[in-house]
Amino acid sequence: MNVPHSSTTAVFWDACKAGQLKLQHCQDCDKPFYYPRTACPSCGGTRLEWRQMKGTGTIYSFSHVHLALGGYKSWEAEVPFTLVQIQLDEGPRMLSRLVGKAEESVKIGDRVTVAFTEREGETLPYFRRTG
Repeated sequence: MNVPHSSTTAVFWDACKAGQLKLQHCQDCDKPFYYPRTACPSCGGTRLEWRQMKGTGTIYSFSHVHLALGGYKSWEAEVPFTLVQIQLDEGPRMLSRLVGKAEESVKIGDRVTVAFTEREGETLPYFRRTG
């Protein structure tokens, strides 16, 4: 897998590799956000800093994927899997993938924690249910 890295996303990917979830935080409106970008999506501010998140939250939404349509070829061997939208405890929502047992019994509101997973040389921030 070759996840594109840029000067905007490098801190995010380096933190994942080190087992940390870091997101940008706007110094103008005091809001964290995901995904990495050059300006705050709330106020347009450009005074941004990186902060470490706890890596915990709740499942806001999910979908079970049974068919791989494009994307990385290796994902075809991994269906079915569960995509989740996580409401992080610090505020932002983050799209990711659920790992671990009992994916089929997942519910909105389930507590999760980040579970860094290495795939083809990249470390990705997936999530695991904690309850």
